Amino acid sequence: MKRTLPPFPALRAFEAAGRLGSFKEAAAELCVSPSAISHQIKLLESYLDLQLFLRTAQDVRLTQEGTLYLRHVTPILDQLDLSTRSVTGHSMRGVLRLKMTEWFAKRWLIPRMPSFMQAHPDLELAIETGLPPTDFRGGDLDLIIHWGDQPVEGVAIEPFFAATRTPVCSPAYLRTHPELQRPIDLIGHVLLRDETSDGWEEWFTAAELPDVCPGVGPRFAHCELSTAAALDGVGVALAYRELLSDMIDAGDLRQVFDITSPVRTIYSLAYQTNRSHVPKILAFRNWLFDQILLDAQDNVASPKPLEAAQ
Repeated sequence: MKRTLPPFPALRAFEAAGRLGSFKEAAAELCVSPSAISHQIKLLESYLDLQLFLRTAQDVRLTQEGTLYLRHVTPILDQLDLSTRSVTGHSMRGVLRLKMTEWFAKRWLIPRMPSFMQAHPDLELAIETGLPPTDFRGGDLDLIIHWGDQPVEGVAIEPFFAATRTPVCSPAYLRTHPELQRPIDLIGHVLLRDETSDGWEEWFTAAELPDVCPGVGPRFAHCELSTAAALDGVGVALAYRELLSDMIDAGDLRQVFDITSPVRTIYSLAYQTNRSHVPKILAFRNWLFDQILLDAQDNVASPKPLEAAQ
């Protein structure tokens, strides 16, 4: 079938202007004049028989049709850029700066880093650890591993790791508390809390005990600390089953009951919306989602690929 393709220079001009929201900035990126950008976009509008921009004396804005077209065009040009670099051997250079929790870096990213480094040998990873919020205002980060999928203005949030939650404790704790036979038996035990997302009430509802009050227990800033406390035998934590499956399988943690809470998002990839076209960001994004699919196929940590990440 014969393809229906618009003039490529016009397409590049439109994509840059739409992504940047400015003919002037698009001209600077493509090393042409603003009038050349305007001419190319008019050529594309004539070819498509659509108005892509609303033009005023102050600014330019995408029309509804222009917004929809941009959503399709940008990923195509990004992928073409990556494919061209791959075929020609022109690898990306520079530093890719990421921020995530220490737990995620140790348990998920570091074991898989050789794969990324092999694919992009001239791209240096600079990894720092820390807690939310997701904040790019300092200008020194390219990507953040974002907890959950809460929206952030000006930031693309792509969920990539979801899991269920289930009570876990150390083998020693379970040995000294043989009375833990039914979910109701948890009442009176030390239940370790996660201030970021305390899911005990949700779990008791899944266990068909919706009226049970979980009681009082130590509170931690996030689930990674509450899980660490469970490992040390402090009490019972409500852990993300798929994230800790290797520790449960190895016996470092014991799953107290088979009952799990509903699936929820744990981690999302976050980057500034206006930098979604940057090759090094796109390269890491594509690699990460490829890894999630490979893990699911190999049943490693069994993350559930999310539709929003496709």
